[in-house]
Amino acid sequence: MSVIAQAIADREAEIERLQAEIKALTDVEQLLGTSAPPPARARRSSRPRTAAAATAESKSDAKPQRQRRPMSAAEKKAVSERMTAYWAERRKKAAKK
Repeated sequence: MSVIAQAIADREAEIERLQAEIKALTDVEQLLGTSAPPPARARRSSRPRTAAAATAESKSDAKPQRQRRPMSAAEKKAVSERMTAYWAERRKKAAKK
C-alpha cells in the first residue's frame, strides 16, 4: 500500500471515530435535555470542488455586507465642510509644535 493510500485510510478511520464521538455526545445531550443547534451533516463528494464552486458557496453562506446610508447633496456638503475645518485645525496645531 502506498504512503498516500495509507494516509487516506488513516484519515477515513479518524473521520469515522470522530463521527461516532459526535453521535455519542449528541445522544447524551438529548438525554440531558440541553438545547443546541442540530449537528451539521457531513458532505462527501466523489470529486473535488473547483475553486469557483467553493467561492460561490462561501459567498452565499457569508453574511451580507452592510451598506452605507445614501447621503443627499446637502449632507455631503455639510460633511465636506466639517472635515475640511477639522483637517485645517489639525494642520494648524501641527505647525505650532
